[in-house]
Amino acid sequence: MTEEKKIEQLLKAFYDGVSTHDEETLLLKFFNRKDLNEKWYSERDIFDALYDTSDIPLPEGITERLENAIDKHIAKSIIVAPLHQKTRKLFISISSAAAIVLLCVGLFFITGKNSQSHTIADTYTNPEEAALAAEQMLTLVSAKLNQGFLPLDKVKESMDKTNELLNEKLNQ
Repeated sequence: MTEEKKIEQLLKAFYDGVSTHDEETLLLKFFNRKDLNEKWYSERDIFDALYDTSDIPLPEGITERLENAIDKHIAKSIIVAPLHQKTRKLFISISSAAAIVLLCVGLFFITGKNSQSHTIADTYTNPEEAALAAEQMLTLVSAKLNQGFLPLDKVKESMDKTNELLNEKLNQ
């Protein structure tokens, strides 16, 4: 492919807006050659106008104004973020408390209806029979508790032996 064909393809890509930085650099180098053909002078003028920024003056104090604008933007974002987090935490706390209150109120009404329908009634008409049934129940509970404490007696015995051995060793 000849150099002119390659430059024409690069120019087409440039004007279509799909050229890469490297391709534009090649075009700039081509147009800055001293032995450039006159047919490319108009294209060179366009490139010089687009890429030559030496005649564009910068406004006075632009650097300071940009730095101040950036600092203000950073400061604003730092101040807003904690406030947003505090508001979010407050909203979550209030929502949680409201949910707990609603749950408690709901449970109160649900259990309140059930307790009203299940009132406890006396099953014994004779007080002596009631006392005898209570005594039998208490005896049963006592026997079950004593069965539960039997393994603890073994533990108590082994702890007593351990304490005796420790006391003997300490007194020697």
